[in-house]
Amino acid sequence: MSTPIPKTMQALQLSAYDIELEKALQNLQLKTVDVPKPVKRDDVLVKLDAAPCNPSDLLLLQGMYGVTKSLPTIPGWEGTGVVVGHGGGVRARWLMGKRVACAGQENQGGTWAEYFIADAFTCIPLAEDIPTEQGASLIVNPFTAVGLFERAIMGKHQAAVQTAGASQVGRMLVSIAANNKFPLISIVRRREQLDLVKSMGGHIVLNSEEDNFKEALTNACADLNATIAFDAVAGSMTGTLINAMPRGSEVVVYGALSYEPCQAIDPIEVVFSDKRISGFYLGNMFRRMSFLKKAQVIRHVKHLVSTEIIETTISHRAPLGEAVEAIKGYSKRMSDGKVLIMPSLGVSGF
Repeated sequence: MSTPIPKTMQALQLSAYDIELEKALQNLQLKTVDVPKPVKRDDVLVKLDAAPCNPSDLLLLQGMYGVTKSLPTIPGWEGTGVVVGHGGGVRARWLMGKRVACAGQENQGGTWAEYFIADAFTCIPLAEDIPTEQGASLIVNPFTAVGLFERAIMGKHQAAVQTAGASQVGRMLVSIAANNKFPLISIVRRREQLDLVKSMGGHIVLNSEEDNFKEALTNACADLNATIAFDAVAGSMTGTLINAMPRGSEVVVYGALSYEPCQAIDPIEVVFSDKRISGFYLGNMFRRMSFLKKAQVIRHVKHLVSTEIIETTISHRAPLGEAVEAIKGYSKRMSDGKVLIMPSLGVSGF
């Protein structure tokens, strides 16, 4: 017999955006709100077990993400839980009672809550070989890493560069590249990050804070013929990459950890060396995929996670009532691992 769905739930609700993250977090409060109802065909109601905080979530709080929501809103782009209700449709009915990874960027409540409305066709059923902690973060980072790596392979590049090498996507790219024996230059900012990425099988790891960084990057790119870069930092790093890479290279910007526009780009390099800058957004990647291609990528990501070729590092598990403080800590030390918000957790996750 199924457990009755309550009328209200606990959720983290954002009342106002603020470009200063500390102030934005002050606008994020635990509230009692109505449980959403799956009224549309193919809607499912997911009782959430866990949801991560990603850099894209922080950008939403600041009003800086490419997608905004009407306020007040519940943040959280992804999570995992059990489907407990539906609005009709064959797939929605089939998902009833199943554990799924779910995500969504619609103008509605997010996953930092006890319940979440998801599209049945974006839910990924999870087998027992994918634990809750990995299922919660199955979509945003793993699919980004796989999408970026596929871009290098499809473009027939011989080697690649990445910034934020100690980030969750960065670590996944290191593991995927090592598993495929693909040369990857990873850029980090601290000595301990350099040692960490090397221990994970990083091919070449460079510290951007060292005096000879630009020279070392230029030499490594030339030696490996690294003609594609994945940039999660932006700011002056984008120009550093463009200027260091061989003729015909491409820098793919997929993040903005520096909170600065792409800059320091030498126009002579772009014009005369046939270099270019492009963007990568996971939502666009999914929209362009055929149904068959999506199914193939989903199987591949699930395989990488279930076999532990890639995994998400969790630094803190927090109930909803302690999540804001946990997110503050995460924002200062993202490379330590993600915060996992767990609605059913009743005590501190430290």
